[in-house]
Amino acid sequence: MLTLKPTGLGGTDDYEVFDADRRPIGRIMWTHAAPTDRRWFWVIFRGHGPQTPTDKGYTATREEAMAAFKVAWSEPPRPS
Repeated sequence: MLTLKPTGLGGTDDYEVFDADRRPIGRIMWTHAAPTDRRWFWVIFRGHGPQTPTDKGYTATREEAMAAFKVAWSEPPRPS
């Protein structure tokens, strides 16, 4: 189970993602620095090695970002 919690860093659309053990594992946020049709950015913090292309992405809605994050988190990391 993944849980979102507002980061408290100023924006209301900025969330930290926690795993079932309440460890921070990533972030989901709305950003201006994204394609206009996909303003929600998500990223996984794996904590080891370089980040892979499948550890981040952009979506149109927060719900889509949550779903994409969950799929990427459940898959083993791929080498870049």
